[in-house]
Amino acid sequence: MQTAASSLQNPAVVDLALKLYTRLSDLRIPYCGNRRLQLPCIAFPVTGLRRRNASQDQESSFTYRETSFTYDVKTVGLEDLVITTENKLRLGLRTFLLIRPWNRHDLGLPVIADDEKSVDDWSQPESPSDELLGSDPGEDESVDLESQWRALKLIVRLGQPFGAFLLAQQQGGEYKRVASDHNIIARVKDRASVSNMMDVRTLEIL
Repeated sequence: MQTAASSLQNPAVVDLALKLYTRLSDLRIPYCGNRRLQLPCIAFPVTGLRRRNASQDQESSFTYRETSFTYDVKTVGLEDLVITTENKLRLGLRTFLLIRPWNRHDLGLPVIADDEKSVDDWSQPESPSDELLGSDPGEDESVDLESQWRALKLIVRLGQPFGAFLLAQQQGGEYKRVASDHNIIARVKDRASVSNMMDVRTLEIL
């Protein structure tokens, strides 16, 4: 992972990676209430849906059923996908998204339970001068480099294949998951194109 992250150390990429890291770290955990799920995610808008005909379905690697429809799917930022579903999909009548549900573990931060916090974590500085003088400039630089490295490692993780959900927007603005016959495994086209991964949202899903 270190080699892959090093290849992304372009100033513009680092800047976007830091912004994306901050956006994702500010997200709340998923919440379910009133029969709705509030799901934090990275969204990839669907720009193309082309239905295959029956002969193409039978020639594909998917098991064809008369009640299934297979689509070639294009999105912003992801490699093209093939999705088979029992639903008839038509772009233009509604908005479709492919999403990566957010997982805070991708931030690379250690998980510390509340009961593991020691008394020292809540103690005051030993003297007022320690607080007023601030930290050593060298320490600030070290923290900055560590933040950059974490952000770049995040981009490397986001560049790996992931299980995606296809969502269709409803009239009220909420979204509903479109069931597929197979797991949707998606992958970003170019992990250096961080701008295509900046669409961070919390969606309301029925």
